Amino acid sequence: MTPFNDLQHVREFVQVADSGNISRAAKVLGMAQPTLSRHLAALEAQVGTPLLRRDTHSMSLTDAGLIVLSDARELLTLADRMGGRLRAERRSLRGHLRMVSVVDVGQWIVSRVLSRFQKLHPGITSELHLFNRATKFIKEGFDCGITVGAATDRRVTIRKIAELKRRLVVAPSLLKHHALPARPEDLKSLPWLGILQPHFYSRDRVDLERAKQIKKLKLSPAMLLDTVTALREAAIEGAGFTILPEWMAARDITAGRLVQLLPDWHLAPLELQIAHASHEHLPQRVKSLIEYLEQELPVEIHKLDLNER
Repeated sequence: MTPFNDLQHVREFVQVADSGNISRAAKVLGMAQPTLSRHLAALEAQVGTPLLRRDTHSMSLTDAGLIVLSDARELLTLADRMGGRLRAERRSLRGHLRMVSVVDVGQWIVSRVLSRFQKLHPGITSELHLFNRATKFIKEGFDCGITVGAATDRRVTIRKIAELKRRLVVAPSLLKHHALPARPEDLKSLPWLGILQPHFYSRDRVDLERAKQIKKLKLSPAMLLDTVTALREAAIEGAGFTILPEWMAARDITAGRLVQLLPDWHLAPLELQIAHASHEHLPQRVKSLIEYLEQELPVEIHKLDLNER
């Protein structure tokens, strides 16, 4: 066991030595004298020898106390210097960040938020990788990421950061050749456009909810595409119906390029997650970016949902 398990106790010991007695030191430190006495006794127990000589009228340092005092001053100087450097790093972040995101959220949303973060912290450089495949997060060296679906690396911490509302959409041109679906079962008469990656849960199934009703549909894809943007383009072209996030579908519906199917039925929102290494000792630049993403991404998604951007 190290003799200095609590740096605050060391700081209090130095103040007692500088003040000349425990009573004056307690006033300087703003603490009760009995509490300070207990802290000094705990420090002496850790060191294994008395540090102070106490009698009715005076107090002095023992030989061990003189040795500890010299080392304690040096230790506190180093600790204060380290604290100053950490505070300076928080004020002026520096270094490189490697980030990953699912493709479409990364292109439309994360890239903007990351750009604003770098304007606030010009000492930061970054790279943003866009994948829809499951990533080996730690092995590939990412500091943080925006993901969908279950974690594929147990060394990674993930938590929900936002919800993506979704709509079923189709091009008006396709409905010229097919009846407008009135029930979930009618969707099977239309060609289905699915997302290629299975962890997005939209490859070959659609789960719809209305009040307490749930309809689970198993679909045979006419086409599988790797990104949501590609699904949008194919849907506008009339290749089939698909699921798009609210922020992507809203302006196309307003413009008449797409129409919403079964508006009385709802799709469960898709959880957007932030991921980072599970250990506690993340660099300050990574912590600051994570905090910024948690604050700004939901705001940016909401703006897109309302077609305000």
